[in-house]
Amino acid sequence: MNKRYLILALLSVAIGAGMLLMPENSRVKEINPDQLLNAIDDPSRFLSTDLITDRLVKKDPSLLLIDVRPAAQFKTFAIPGAVNIPLDSLLTESSIEMIGKKELDKVFCSNSDLMSDQAWILSKRSGFEPIFVLEGGVNKWFNDIVEAKEPAAFESSEMLALYQFRKAASQHFFGSPEVKSEVAVAPKKTTPVQKKPVEASTGGGC
Repeated sequence: MNKRYLILALLSVAIGAGMLLMPENSRVKEINPDQLLNAIDDPSRFLSTDLITDRLVKKDPSLLLIDVRPAAQFKTFAIPGAVNIPLDSLLTESSIEMIGKKELDKVFCSNSDLMSDQAWILSKRSGFEPIFVLEGGVNKWFNDIVEAKEPAAFESSEMLALYQFRKAASQHFFGSPEVKSEVAVAPKKTTPVQKKPVEASTGGGC
């Protein structure tokens, strides 16, 4: 069986259950299976932890980060700025009103990609746009941002800049002795000016 169709088949139970929860008067025209499969194959539906962090720090009003984990997990730890809509409540009337806002980029997240993928497929099949998945989920966000690893001395200036960005973002969200409200900007490279050594006098004179 084609892998793409297998993925869709494995998620069909969750999709069917979600559609049953959707109020009749709130249902929208579903996209056809081929369109859905093509959309599943599109890597642009995944947004990186750094991109989402940057938008959260800047308080981007067009971003809606939706955590689809159960409420108990959300209360234990959540990405600052995320709202909790558990997967089994995704297509209830109150949730549809929020997900249906076309002016917002809806980004689904869960511990990894599994539940957020289900949320994305449910929403995509129902015709909601624009929607995305946080790549790697909450676990990757925690590892990338909260536990950012300092690069080795031999690594590139780009890696150092990324580390500074992540560290500053973590401080922005959770505080520290030196709280920063803005993300770090990589220091510009400067070339030290070296003065030409003065040649020793040969002595003598006129």
